[in-house]
Amino acid sequence: MHEESITYSQASCIMAMFLFGSTLIFGGGIEANRDSWLALIIAIIMFIPISLIYARLVKLFPGKNLFGILEELFGKIFGKILGGVFVWYAIYLAASILRNTTDFIQIAAMPETPQIAVAILLLAVIAYMVKCGMETFGKWSLVTFIMICIVVPFTVFISIRSIKWSNLLPIFDNKLGSMLKASYRQFSLSFGETVMFLGVAGSLGKKDSPYKSYFYGILCASVISIIVITRDIAVLGPAMIESVCYPAFVTGRIINPSESFARIESLIGINYVIASITKMTLCVFVAVKGMASLFNIDDYKKNVMPICLLCLMLSIISYDSVVDLSESARNYYPIYAMPFQIFIPLVMWITAEIKKSRRNACGKI
Repeated sequence: MHEESITYSQASCIMAMFLFGSTLIFGGGIEANRDSWLALIIAIIMFIPISLIYARLVKLFPGKNLFGILEELFGKIFGKILGGVFVWYAIYLAASILRNTTDFIQIAAMPETPQIAVAILLLAVIAYMVKCGMETFGKWSLVTFIMICIVVPFTVFISIRSIKWSNLLPIFDNKLGSMLKASYRQFSLSFGETVMFLGVAGSLGKKDSPYKSYFYGILCASVISIIVITRDIAVLGPAMIESVCYPAFVTGRIINPSESFARIESLIGINYVIASITKMTLCVFVAVKGMASLFNIDDYKKNVMPICLLCLMLSIISYDSVVDLSESARNYYPIYAMPFQIFIPLVMWITAEIKKSRRNACGKI
């Protein structure tokens, strides 16, 4: 099965946009209130060793994606079982993001429009992008990443008069346990989900460094996310941050400085929708490639429509409301995601290192 190629810079942009899909509107670690920016920094520190494991797996198996790696490490039968588990996780994640996005669009912009109509439109864009292949997806991510890097500093600049730095004080206002809990939630809801990149890692050029892709992607996303969260806290204050569903969007409504710069929240909303499309597209890519690997299908693009329809149905039936989705994401998802984000990749890495050391030992003999 032919793998389209992307450069490490495009891979970094895909990763950064993937992470933006969780933080540009909903913020990160908002349970920590005025310490949310600090909770995010702790989450980044938590993710560093996990990201090195992800990058190491890509380095050990150049030209192979997650499903090829699983089969090589654990054999055809058990490898396909684990591959099927990751296909489910990719579909579940895409459906959850789709529901998040349609909820936001309906609440913020189009309350009279049925969510299913918006969902179908978004999935049509995603299906078209997957059909075009990884090369097109890499270019899309590069262009949209540049756009976000322009819009975010602009919103910070025009919000200066609305900022109250006292909203950020006192620092360390939360107990250590609460801070770590908020940090792990942020880890599981964004950083840990970059395990999905392993599903398309075969598209990364064999001469390109996966360490660079992870490093630059995480660095760019982390810096911009910290800026966004700090801006929202400084403008809204901790009480309002905790009470609203979409802090960044509310911040955009408050910081409109004049008639010349009206509707800033629209720019923020567009950024979020674009980042969400990128995140969903990567998940659909992983799901269709996984299905092709499981059933030995030569062209993974044949699976695009069935996977998109499954995501649509799952997004409709999984949650009753935006409150239900938010509660699930905060209370249950961090535990549910742990095997996919930490345990299985850790076992994969240990197994890969053992097999590599045995091959090296046999080679010396």
